[in-house]
Amino acid sequence: MVVKLIKYALVTLLAAILLAIAYILYLQNTSDGPIEPMQGGPFVTGEVVETPVEDWSFAAGSTVEFELEGFGTSRAAGYIMHEGEAYMTCDLGYIWNRLDFGTQKLILRTLYTFKHWHTDALEDGRVRIRHEGKIYKANFVKVEDPELNQELRKVLEAQAREYFLPMELPPEPTSEPNDIWFFKMESRV
Repeated sequence: MVVKLIKYALVTLLAAILLAIAYILYLQNTSDGPIEPMQGGPFVTGEVVETPVEDWSFAAGSTVEFELEGFGTSRAAGYIMHEGEAYMTCDLGYIWNRLDFGTQKLILRTLYTFKHWHTDALEDGRVRIRHEGKIYKANFVKVEDPELNQELRKVLEAQAREYFLPMELPPEPTSEPNDIWFFKMESRV
C-alpha cells in the first residue's frame, strides 16, 4: 500500500513538472517579447521606426528587448557605447563568473547552459530592438577584432565596477565559463 502511494505521488509530481515546463514553453512562444529572465516570443506590439538610427546612445546603459528575426525569439539585455558605436553584450561568464551571487550564481550558470542567442545571431544577425514602445531594425555583427574586443571589455568592466559599487570587481576568471561576445549594432531599414 505504501509503495503504491509513493509511486502515485512520484507520477503525480512528474506530471506536474512536465505540465509546468509545457506551460512555460507555451508562454515563451506566445508572449509579446521576453519573459525575464528567459527568452520570449516575437514582438507583437510596438511602433516600428522606419528611419535609420544614427545615434544609439538613447538607450545605452538601460535594458532593451531584442528579437532575432530569423528565429522569432526575444530576450532582454543591455548594450554599451564605445566611440559613438553601439555594441550588444553577451556575457558568457566574463562578468557574472567573477562575482559571488550565492544561489543566484547557480541560476546564472543554468541560464548560461541554455544560452544560444549569440550563435543564432552569427547565423542570422537581423534583429529588432524594442525600447519604450518603439521598434528599431538593426543587424548584429560579431566583433572579431581582438584589439576592439579588449577595449570593449574595459568599457564593460568600468560600467560593472560602477554598477556593483562598493564591491570591487575581481580579476578576469581563468576557469570556464569566462568569455564575452560583443555585437556591433548596425541600423537597417
